[in-house]
Amino acid sequence: MTTIDLGVVEEPVSVADAKLWARIERDDEDGLIAALIRAAREAIETATGLALSQRSFRLVLDPVPPHGWIEATRHPLEALGPVTAFAADGTPNLLDAEDVVIERSMGLEAFRLSPAAREAAANGIEIEFTAGFSAGKVPENLLLALKTIVAASYETRAAVGPDMQPALMPDLAATLIAPYRRVRI
Repeated sequence: MTTIDLGVVEEPVSVADAKLWARIERDDEDGLIAALIRAAREAIETATGLALSQRSFRLVLDPVPPHGWIEATRHPLEALGPVTAFAADGTPNLLDAEDVVIERSMGLEAFRLSPAAREAAANGIEIEFTAGFSAGKVPENLLLALKTIVAASYETRAAVGPDMQPALMPDLAATLIAPYRRVRI
């Protein structure tokens, strides 16, 4: 199972907000701070399975589970987009809306495939969906964690390059993220 991020529209924290939080007054490193915000957001999303900004994703899966339930890899789910099933010979077939539905049950968000969809996806399936928090709806604890990671990353910028950030996870950020982590059994 592979999840492809189809693009970020807007980061949940602006460069100006991050600079204010970290007490950075200079403007010559705004590009670096933007990169640190992106890296911190990605670290939080990886740890939690949440999407901190609403955007589109493509979930690629081969083989399709025989029971037809596919847990969403990013939350909260907003909408289902085009779903393409690949036949045994590799021919792509666009599925109808009734063949794939979003299910929300017992705190899980998943896609449920009809028997016809499972049969049509002999060689895999691609599910496009929209997930994430809309602007202004990201939990405050996660925004504070993001700003804390950005500030710590900015302080260690001389020791670790931007492509290796975040280099450390401050205890405060880890504590703020902990309640949002997905527990797997």
